[in-house]
Amino acid sequence: MKICFWCDIHLPVYKNALQYDVLNWALEDVQKKNAKCVVFAGDVTCDGNEKVYKDFLSLINNLPMKTVYIPGNSDLRDAKSSNEIYSLSSPCKNAVDNFDIYALNDAKLTICEEDLKAIADARENSIVFMHHPIGSLKGESREKMLHWRETHPKTLLFYAHCHKSDRNGCSVSLQAMDPDKSIGESPCITYYDTDSGELSKSYYYCPVPTDIYNYFGISCYKASGQVKYATEKGLKAIELRPGFLAENQEELKSLIDNWKRNGGENLSIHLPDVSYFGGEVQTAANYNDYIKAAIEFGANRFTQHVPKISVKEAREDKNALEKIAEFLGKHFDSVEHDIVIGIENMHMTQSETADDSRRFGYIPEECLEFMELVSKNCRHRIGINFDIGHARNNAPFSQKYQIGTWLSLLGKHIVGYHIHQVTLDSDGFHNHCGIDDVYGRLISYASFFKLWSKGEINKAPFVFEMTKEGAYDTTLATFEKHRQRKA
Repeated sequence: MKICFWCDIHLPVYKNALQYDVLNWALEDVQKKNAKCVVFAGDVTCDGNEKVYKDFLSLINNLPMKTVYIPGNSDLRDAKSSNEIYSLSSPCKNAVDNFDIYALNDAKLTICEEDLKAIADARENSIVFMHHPIGSLKGESREKMLHWRETHPKTLLFYAHCHKSDRNGCSVSLQAMDPDKSIGESPCITYYDTDSGELSKSYYYCPVPTDIYNYFGISCYKASGQVKYATEKGLKAIELRPGFLAENQEELKSLIDNWKRNGGENLSIHLPDVSYFGGEVQTAANYNDYIKAAIEFGANRFTQHVPKISVKEAREDKNALEKIAEFLGKHFDSVEHDIVIGIENMHMTQSETADDSRRFGYIPEECLEFMELVSKNCRHRIGINFDIGHARNNAPFSQKYQIGTWLSLLGKHIVGYHIHQVTLDSDGFHNHCGIDDVYGRLISYASFFKLWSKGEINKAPFVFEMTKEGAYDTTLATFEKHRQRKA
């Protein structure tokens, strides 16, 4: 008998997000492989949307096999629906042929006494599953589950939440289905064969696209040295950061011309921020110097952050965004040769609250709104320069707007990418880190790779934007490993 384990799909409200393609694939896979039972170990939704949760249950309950399920912590993120979703769980003990499958609803990091008593009767050929690993549970529940594990060492225990496959004896960590959060490898579902006792995976493959290397580039914080680096590495794109004007311009132009002769194609200039204060557009005093440099160096791209204006001010002053768009359009149009402008999304900071006092441009709809305004005021092509790290390091909006959701909403408007890893430690999130795993702990690029390969997002300069020494070497080495696997 085959039992199939699913978990951590994190479905958003937006039906075009890649998570729904994964869901449809999984629905087909379990039927093709004649699974006898589907076990879902929590985290149906990304943000606790009740309709999304219930729609998912309707889908799996229509499968021609038994389904057993529990919610996870992300399913309880909306206080208005958390109690209702928490109650929508399978009973603890479920019989499938000669096997007992125990569902432990630990979404609140506790397990009720009734369920703890039930699993005391679990046999060696029983299966117990929960959302969290035992060590994540609170107090008494953790202690009682640790005791249960000691007294039932041969009973299989499956858990989710970690997003990564692992096995320690009879305790099994399940890989996430969510392509935005699948760690170490592509998303998958896991099959357990009760006859042979073997575990196997069925993958929703999201490999590094073979053509993506042709779009690689770097953001140059130290312009002269990093332009040389880009030339040596044969990178097709470079971005000059604010501050390059302080370097020797004649020498820098010579280096850029040499980079172009060696195959360089896309030169972008990252422009200073534009803000709005007292009814007036404000920016760096030398903003025009960046425009002049673009003309002198033959740049064919600009990167421009969304404006520094609060959501409240943007909504109350109906002319504010229009004035900023007119300012930018005028400056962009002073470049006579064709140029592409990417409006870059920004992210929440620790000093901000998630209300209308925050900066404008933290969600896809706002970025698209401003992009369209600039387009109306400019003859050049205007699109989105999507910063994947900013989208990830953007709590609480990163719950509703996952990377896959951003890509599904912006995909055909994207003209460039800022790519980096985000890390988390006791000091919080850190952007602009090197990539040592394309399926990383905080940013997995699986959804990006899949959508690129499917042609659902634009193929555009793939610019690594990293600040730490050696980060570009680490990142290029990581991608080279994947290229060699295909060679």
